[in-house]
Amino acid sequence: MHMRRVPALAAALTVALTLGLGGCAQKINGTAVMAADAGPVETTATTKPTTSGKAATSAPKPPTSSTGSTGTTGKPTGKIKITTKKKTAGYENCDLLTPEEVGAAVGAKPSATKGCVQTTSDPFAVVLMMVTLAEYEGQAKEIEVAGNTAYEIKDGEDCSVMVMLTDDPDEITPAFLASVTPVDQIDTCGIALKLATAGFNKIPNA
Repeated sequence: MHMRRVPALAAALTVALTLGLGGCAQKINGTAVMAADAGPVETTATTKPTTSGKAATSAPKPPTSSTGSTGTTGKPTGKIKITTKKKTAGYENCDLLTPEEVGAAVGAKPSATKGCVQTTSDPFAVVLMMVTLAEYEGQAKEIEVAGNTAYEIKDGEDCSVMVMLTDDPDEITPAFLASVTPVDQIDTCGIALKLATAGFNKIPNA
């Protein structure tokens, strides 16, 4: 994401207002260094969400190759490891983490309001958190969060961590995303990992 730029910061806030308090879906932007064992690229068309927050079409089934990999555009490829399967609906994903919890992860003063998009001060950062489509632009490094396949997506100083909630091919929004855009100097990937882990742990098990 390029939210650090003024127009994109406004765009991020617009995303929050557009999606409202319902389920969220957003495409991930990033240019992280690809993992050493990354394999071929798979590209798919973006699935557009409806006004209800649900995608208009069914998500394609994930590939079943044994080696996880990511590409420049589309969905992560490879076999997804799920140690703990989580629910993807039936809760308010924008309320998973309180402003105080977000502020503590950033090491900053918390936002005045809760929601999918929160801003901290001292240091100043914009944080985006939501249950989302497993899609991104750029390259991602495969990691694990709580035993589940996850991806670190880095673009300049911006960093996102997307952790898979399920390997069910029929789920439209199978991942939880935490994205951090700094204005002040902070460890964006370290913070994104903390937020993704904390949010994941609060999501009910399936």
